[in-house]
Amino acid sequence: MSNTDAEHSKRPDDTPFKQQRLKAWQPILTPNWVIGTFFVVGLIFIPIGVFLFEENKNIVEMSLQYDGVNMRAPSAADGVALQNFTLQEDMKAPIMVYYQLDNFYQNHRRYVSSRSDAQLRGEKAELPISTCTGSPGITSLKYNSTEDLAPGATAAYYRFNPCGLIANSLFNGTHTSSYLGQTDTYNGKEVVNLMDQSGLAWQSDIETKFQNPTTLDSEDMMLWQNPKYRFVIPARTGQERILNVTGWTTAAPLYGVETERFIVWMRTAGLPNFRKLYGKINTDLPKGTVLRFLVSSNFAVTPFEGKKSLVISTLSWYGGRNPFLGVAYMVIGSICIVLSLIFFAKHKMTPRKLGDTNYLVWKAKN
Repeated sequence: MSNTDAEHSKRPDDTPFKQQRLKAWQPILTPNWVIGTFFVVGLIFIPIGVFLFEENKNIVEMSLQYDGVNMRAPSAADGVALQNFTLQEDMKAPIMVYYQLDNFYQNHRRYVSSRSDAQLRGEKAELPISTCTGSPGITSLKYNSTEDLAPGATAAYYRFNPCGLIANSLFNGTHTSSYLGQTDTYNGKEVVNLMDQSGLAWQSDIETKFQNPTTLDSEDMMLWQNPKYRFVIPARTGQERILNVTGWTTAAPLYGVETERFIVWMRTAGLPNFRKLYGKINTDLPKGTVLRFLVSSNFAVTPFEGKKSLVISTLSWYGGRNPFLGVAYMVIGSICIVLSLIFFAKHKMTPRKLGDTNYLVWKAKN
């Protein structure tokens, strides 16, 4: 072979790695090894499963459906309904507060793709935005968050900012919590301020994926200007709440698309029944405490035969209540123990000599 042919040859180098001559260990699965492995795996998995299952039982969780299928709309005054939780067990802080939606398909292909990540990062997007399906805007009055309209204000057409189905189907129910029958303060803190609204979203989302635009276009309708969301999304940092009206329960630490509840909503769920974190209660609550939630039920679920629920839950070191992991460990461990016993009985009753050539089948050549 000439030097030119050698340079262009596709033959691998004559090395142990490229010629697949590396030393290798190929274990032989003897009956004793198989029986022992199954038995040891079972002995390890079952205690782990029992431990996880018992840890899960220590998590206190309560849920209450307040709107949707199989129930009448809650009684309300001025659009606000009172929902009570009477705690059956002590609940240790932090107590997580979730809203749960059933039969809402956030995982639909067109729904998931209907957003503009560049716009959510505060960048100026070229119009029209092809990734934002659905209506690009609305003819409506334009508010400035909780402020009243000027006399004589008229409706006009505005573009949604941010655009897309996800942002403009934001869950806009509001929940505020307090002790039933308590005075205005508890341990020096306002009772209506039990629910903390920080630390809900992923820090990476807050820092890199969501940023308010530096300049506002008069033709755009921002979230806090939308009549549906003006009591849910603050218009500025430090904006004060309105008691039992606004979704934020303290002076707003963030505003617009940087609001953590909005960021939590934008991370779409993979299943039609899901929970999203709404707030945290950083106070231990003893058994028998009555928690009162004032719920503004603005998010319609009847058109898609859905349900809305409030969920409160404590946490363990590995998360919220879900018995699946502990049960899975116990089931797999039990199966391994049973298989090891079956193989052991089979091996003792009908043993088979290893390497016995009598079990080989030879096919003679014609």
